[in-house]
Amino acid sequence: MRAIAIIGFKDSGKTVLAERMIPLLKAKNMKVAVVKHVHEEISLPEKDSGRLFRAGADLVLTVSKGVIEEYRRYDAKLWEIISSLKSYDFAIFEGFKSEFPGVRIAVARDAEEAKQLVSPLTIAIVSTREKIDGENFKIPVFDLDRDLEKIVDYVLEKAFEPLPALNCGFCKYGNCLSMAEAILRGEATQGDCTVLSSKVKLRVDGKSIELNPFVQDVFRNVVYALVSTLKGAPTNPSSVELKVER
Repeated sequence: MRAIAIIGFKDSGKTVLAERMIPLLKAKNMKVAVVKHVHEEISLPEKDSGRLFRAGADLVLTVSKGVIEEYRRYDAKLWEIISSLKSYDFAIFEGFKSEFPGVRIAVARDAEEAKQLVSPLTIAIVSTREKIDGENFKIPVFDLDRDLEKIVDYVLEKAFEPLPALNCGFCKYGNCLSMAEAILRGEATQGDCTVLSSKVKLRVDGKSIELNPFVQDVFRNVVYALVSTLKGAPTNPSSVELKVER
């Protein structure tokens, strides 16, 4: 899964850009996910699903033909969200500008906003109001209304699979943001990530769980040690599959 974060200040046009990108990505036969970060409480609709959730339900599912609406009480971490989207071809994250471990597009109304948003992981600026001189930023500047196809093509060229956002500290870069910067510079690959390159895979109720190297070693050593005591098991197995049910 490749992904990008669309960052910007409130009402700058982030959602408009995401909304316009989605049809072009779908036209390329891509399975697309969108994650929107909000700082205030989510406004629940004045309909049955919202009423049921406000009444205290921990989970509300509204099911119709082809669409499921879900409200869940859960404080999700970014690493959990990224891990849950592995089956998608492309993900758009709206927001998460201080923590998203991948490339970003800055949506800005003027040069001053762009200056505050640009970081080493920013691959381009999308201007939504005033013309912005790209020479001042040394990255491409696109116009939201005129350059949509160019934006999507450039994003697909530059975007890569986001790092796990665990910040486990086991790679030489120290954290996921620094490693993402190294990947963008061409100095590293996802294979250098000790989590993404793990040979220990854990799924709980169908959900992939990312493991830092210490936990990987614990699982690997305990499982192989137990298997070695079992009659009929190969002496030196190359892989072990284990499924546990209650």
